[in-house]
Amino acid sequence: MSTKASLRYLVDEASGTSAHVYEECLAPQDFFVFLELSGLTELSIDVTPQGTNVTVAIPRQLAAKLGLLPPAVKEE
Repeated sequence: MSTKASLRYLVDEASGTSAHVYEECLAPQDFFVFLELSGLTELSIDVTPQGTNVTVAIPRQLAAKLGLLPPAVKEE
């Protein structure tokens, strides 16, 4: 039995990359939310004394759907 509660699930049809934002049902309200990305083609992980850095490349369309990009400025 899963304790994941989906907050948002999106698929970029062009690339097949998907994003799943979820939380743990039994965790307190101020607990972390999780982002799971599938279908990635580029990924780098760097472990440093200060912690781990993870960089992923996701399609621009998926980033826009997730609200990670600022709104486009229309030229007049």
